[in-house]
Amino acid sequence: MTSTPETPLPAAVPSSRRVPLWIAFAGGACIVAALALLAFAPPAPAEAGLSHPVVSVKGESVVIPDGAPQWQYVELAVAEEAPALAPLAAPGRVDFDESRTASVGAPLAGRVEQMRVRLGDRVKAGDRLFSVRSGAFADLDRELHSAEAELTEKQRNAERLKELVALRAAPEKDLLAAQTEQRQAELALEAARARQASLKVSGEGKNLYWVTAPRTGTVVDLDVVASQEVTPDRDKPLLRLSDLDEVLVVADLQEADAADLREGQSVSVRTQNGGAVRPGNVERISEVVDPQRRTVEVRVRVANTDRVLHPNAFVEVTPEPPSGVARVRVPVSAVVTDGARSVVFVARESSRLERVAVVPGRQRDGQVELREGLSAGQRFVARGALLLENQIELAD
Repeated sequence: MTSTPETPLPAAVPSSRRVPLWIAFAGGACIVAALALLAFAPPAPAEAGLSHPVVSVKGESVVIPDGAPQWQYVELAVAEEAPALAPLAAPGRVDFDESRTASVGAPLAGRVEQMRVRLGDRVKAGDRLFSVRSGAFADLDRELHSAEAELTEKQRNAERLKELVALRAAPEKDLLAAQTEQRQAELALEAARARQASLKVSGEGKNLYWVTAPRTGTVVDLDVVASQEVTPDRDKPLLRLSDLDEVLVVADLQEADAADLREGQSVSVRTQNGGAVRPGNVERISEVVDPQRRTVEVRVRVANTDRVLHPNAFVEVTPEPPSGVARVRVPVSAVVTDGARSVVFVARESSRLERVAVVPGRQRDGQVELREGLSAGQRFVARGALLLENQIELAD
């Protein structure tokens, strides 16, 4: 028998020349998209005489005649309403309320000698926080004692002249001058006392004073240590006290979720350590969208008498879902957006698909809510909207 020679197998492709799988898949996707675009492209001159219906663009509409092959890339559906999607939990951070917070500094220059508190300590109004050894305080104390001595001398001089005038041994004008000097000394003493009282410190000795707590609260910020030089013109406070019975939670919500919020609305705040949940109320909604994260800052006030919420801790904020609200829900593929606006294509007639602006809402599991632009019962393009959008753009 004559044996048939076997066809040799192709040589294996070297590993350095093999095409990665992701490139192969990407190439396939590009080919499919290209074929779809070619299907919508105007016919070549050689094909102009064929009987295929021609796709045309009229303003904001794409007209695809019945029987045109382009319909295999376009799928129509009827818009239906569904309950509004519940908002997702948003990240937040616990902050202290500035209206319940006091900043503490050193009213006179000096050196810190002793610390009585640490970060997180609770204090009462009037409690000693830290002491400062200060030459400026000694000068202020000396000014006060000098004003007291000056007033005592002026009082004695006025009393003596008063007796002499009564005995007709001195003119009355001298008594009037002495009483004027006494009044000036009294004013000087009042000013010295007011300057010392305005410091809101507790003196100890001639050149040491204690900075005291201006209110009851918790030490939430501490930037001072023993032996540190301090001055009254420092930009940042040395210490901050805040009443943590109420705190503020600053959350970053997606635009779609923030659109449903109103001031005073209830939200839930969940801690990350233990999952404790506390109710809160929306206090302020920012009118500016963060340009990088595309989120809206929302401030929530939360009761915190049990001290579960710690300043600077991360939490999750979940708005209450809108009750009794229904919205049109469509596939994500039906909505085309360029960053400035979003559109869907609505079937106005059997062959005319009109581009209509919409306002998207929440998106989940391949579906997106539409707040405006499309009504229940309208027919829209569920698949192929991007191809129609490109057709209009190419025709401009």
